[in-house]
Amino acid sequence: MDKKAENKSYVSNQRNRKRAGMSKTKAIAIAVIILGTSLYIKTSLYPPLPPWEEHHQAGLTAFRKKDFPQAEKHFKLALKEAETFSPEDWRLTMTLGNLAENYRVQGKHAESEPYLKQALEIAEQVYGPDHPSVAAHLNNLASNYRMQGQLVEAEPLYKRTLDIWEISLGPENELVLFALKNYADLLHEMGRDAEAERFRARLKTSPE
Repeated sequence: MDKKAENKSYVSNQRNRKRAGMSKTKAIAIAVIILGTSLYIKTSLYPPLPPWEEHHQAGLTAFRKKDFPQAEKHFKLALKEAETFSPEDWRLTMTLGNLAENYRVQGKHAESEPYLKQALEIAEQVYGPDHPSVAAHLNNLASNYRMQGQLVEAEPLYKRTLDIWEISLGPENELVLFALKNYADLLHEMGRDAEAERFRARLKTSPE
C-alpha cells in the first residue's frame, strides 16, 4: 500500500472511531434523558405517599395476602404516625381497628383487646358516649370478649350497642337488627333463655 492510500485508510478509521464514540455518547445521553424524564413523570404524577398512607396501604396489602406479621409491622408503623395526629382524626381509630382485626383473625383476642379499648375510648371522647360510631366500637369489643368466653363482660357492651343504635337509627335499622341478634344469642349462651326469646321475638316481627 502506498503512502497516500495508507493515510487515507488511517483518516477513515479515525472518522469511524469518532462516529462510534459519538454514537455511544449520544446513546448514553438519550438514556439519561429518558431515565430523567421517567423519574420526573413518576414523581410528578405519583408522588411518594405520606408515611401513614404508605404503611396503611402496605399493611392492608399484607393482610389480604394473610401475611399477618408483615401486616402487623406496617400497621404499627402507621399507628406511630397516627398518634401524632389530632384525636379527632379518623386515621387514628382506623389504624387501631386494623391492628385489632389483624390479631382477631389469628385468634389472638387478648392482643386485640387493648387496641379495641383504645379505639372505643377515643371515639367516646371525640363523639360523646351515645354516638352511633361509639356503638360500633362497643360491638367490636363485646364480640372480642365473647370470643374469649368472657360473656359477663360482653353483655353490657352488647346491650349498650343495641340501645344507642335503636335510639339514634330507629328500631327497624339493619344495624339494630344485627345488634338484636348478637344480644339474643349472647343471652342464650349465658343460659338466660327467657330474655333471649323476648329479643328474638322482636327479630321475627321485624320486616326483612
